[in-house]
Amino acid sequence: MGASVPKESPIGSPRDNHQALCAMTLQRALAEAPFYRSWKDKDPGSARPLDERFAALPVLTRRDVRAHVPDGFMWAAQRESRGLATGEAEIVTTSGTSGERLSVVWHQPWWDGSEREAARLHATLQEIWSAPHREAVLTTPVCGATACHVGDASMAERTLGTLLFLNQSDDPTAWDDGTAVRMAEELALFQPDVLEADPAYLGILARLCARSGHALHQPRCIVLTYELPSRVHLRWIAKAFPGVPVVSSYGSTETGHVFTQCEHGTFHQNAATCRVDLQRLRPDRGGGGLARLLVTTLGNPWFSLVRFDIGDIVRLRADVPCPCGRNDGMTVDGIEGRWNDLTFDCDGRIVTTRMLDDALGSIASLTGYQLVQTARRSLVVRCSAEADEQAETARALSACLTGLYGAGMEVKVRLEQAISPEQSGKFRLARSTLAALPEELLL
Repeated sequence: MGASVPKESPIGSPRDNHQALCAMTLQRALAEAPFYRSWKDKDPGSARPLDERFAALPVLTRRDVRAHVPDGFMWAAQRESRGLATGEAEIVTTSGTSGERLSVVWHQPWWDGSEREAARLHATLQEIWSAPHREAVLTTPVCGATACHVGDASMAERTLGTLLFLNQSDDPTAWDDGTAVRMAEELALFQPDVLEADPAYLGILARLCARSGHALHQPRCIVLTYELPSRVHLRWIAKAFPGVPVVSSYGSTETGHVFTQCEHGTFHQNAATCRVDLQRLRPDRGGGGLARLLVTTLGNPWFSLVRFDIGDIVRLRADVPCPCGRNDGMTVDGIEGRWNDLTFDCDGRIVTTRMLDDALGSIASLTGYQLVQTARRSLVVRCSAEADEQAETARALSACLTGLYGAGMEVKVRLEQAISPEQSGKFRLARSTLAALPEELLL
């Protein structure tokens, strides 16, 4: 990819059936899903290259989905069936901020298939998924599973077969040593092969256990998902799980598993169940090497999304093969964070959440933060720090932000006991009151 990626960049999967599946999905969506009827006249037709056909279509927004769920995105057979009534599929609501939350049609077999295919993109995960295995989940208790909720429940009540849900609190910054010990003991009893976790939740647990001297069960693999991993939390996770492979998995409730990090740290597209198109960001606004993601779901007749703006930005990878040898789809160097969380330096250049976290992650005493850009040259940062290093942390944080955003940026630092998650259960590291419009930032 790199400089060779055009304005709208198609995937280049060598998997024999990938392009055929993309073509079939597009054809059926345009022919059968009611929402896409208005898109038909924008399609240059099956005689044109497939990538050209996709690039000619509009972008599917959250507003579109919200207005036309459920029937708008189902194929004809599904609309005519009684699947929603019998439970073959169901309506679920995604997590996220109130402005981004959606009701979607959930088809469990398709999701399971997406997860299985994604596991093939990391050697350890592939080995684990080749046989029966146990998995523990540590994330917000509003994750949607029937055994995942706020309030006291026994370990048995939070276990679904080979799956254990650990958390019962909506704010992990309120966990005490007793909560940490309970989770550590349950992990020791359950002995999961995989620990799937929100990185913030797992980082907080790791820190609590380190302070109280309780060791944590060492799974065969840790999968980080739900939100962008911060270096603050990764530092604690690495200390608590030395030698355990840590894999970052990227996707969404709407689109399934989109990218999985391989053992060399490269993010590989799950070409079996999604197509990815890219829209490059303007280099003159600091977007060189960055692109917005558009995702098309493959093989899910219950919820067919075409060129869906998933709301995230990736960092493109140079046009060199990954050492792991996988070449089934697109590769990117990393996930940069949400479009809606972009902030801007004094010159109006883009600062992604990843750029911000890379700058602040070097402050070892920092335990949590949230930056809000209130104006073009004004930032407010709420932060928490180790008890005996608060003043030093505030000074270091202010210096890092001045270096990142420019000397003309006004920076206000507010020390707090802890930085709690958003209502969605996720920790939002950055946000801005300045609207970042696509026409301003995209090529």
